[in-house]
Amino acid sequence: MTTTIERTQPRSSVRRAAPWVAGAWALAFGALSALALLDRIPDPWAPEPASPLGGLSGTQMSWVVTVAALLVLGAGGWGAGSQERPAQRRAGRLLVAVGLVVALVVSDVRALSFLGYLPQTLLALVGIGPVAGHLNWGILIDSGTALAHAVGGLATVVAGVGLLERAEPGGRIDWGRWTRWGRPAVTVAVVVPLLYAVTRIAWAMGVPLGIRPEMLDELGSGRWAGFGLALFAVVGALLTWGLLARWGEVFWSWMPRLGGRPVPVAMALVPGILVAGAVTSAGLSFWRMVVTGDLWMVPGATSDWAAWAPEMLWPVWGAALAVACLAYLGRRTGPRG
Repeated sequence: MTTTIERTQPRSSVRRAAPWVAGAWALAFGALSALALLDRIPDPWAPEPASPLGGLSGTQMSWVVTVAALLVLGAGGWGAGSQERPAQRRAGRLLVAVGLVVALVVSDVRALSFLGYLPQTLLALVGIGPVAGHLNWGILIDSGTALAHAVGGLATVVAGVGLLERAEPGGRIDWGRWTRWGRPAVTVAVVVPLLYAVTRIAWAMGVPLGIRPEMLDELGSGRWAGFGLALFAVVGALLTWGLLARWGEVFWSWMPRLGGRPVPVAMALVPGILVAGAVTSAGLSFWRMVVTGDLWMVPGATSDWAAWAPEMLWPVWGAALAVACLAYLGRRTGPRG
């Protein structure tokens, strides 16, 4: 006999919160960008040369953010206030499109830097680690802003998906179609970050894998910052494997209070989708440098392939991780025998 196991509450909680997060992003950055265009304040967000929109000025970026914010607020209000399925569907698609632009293009490599260096930053605040006493607060604020754009954009995507679900008969989308891609997607999303991690771990151990010995010497103590990023990548790969493993669905029995209970779907999906967006945006930044001939900006330039080649695979990593998350969602919310 076939039974259906539904665990939709965590997903519903995220879906309910998403429009509010998207609206908060649109109001905050839309207002700041509008004030900048009126010359009341400096431009709140200027892309660095390596970002997907690195060719734009701060003023041009303020126009982009202002228009995106207006579209988010307009489409969100239109879809939420309409009872007609075609209108909800059009508003949902617009929100998904705008959200992807914000998360992948307005945001940039600095969002991933914030996530990757977060453990080291927290340790530095208490005087521990290779960056203790060397925190650059300007860089930290910029990377935090990039992360805010990533969160706002992805929340907009989720809000759009919520409208698309409302427009579907029965008020839900069948995510089960993605389950067939779960295993290959997880495999790719595990292998790519491990390729990056191998190079940085080798450097920390004094092995110039993919770079000249001279560059290894130039890195100095910076090798340990790369080692921290490598550990972050290894942990991420392990957690990604959990999208297929039993412990990704049910907490280990030895865990106090949680042992044997279902893992909340949102606990896997929210960080997974956030990292997927961040690594895709960062990967697009590296590809832009290749297309525009700006790869020289990366330490080691083209002569030290390990300094930039693993990052070229990051869009593949991000896409695979996103598909793996959708497959996990389909498996957790679909029918089971």
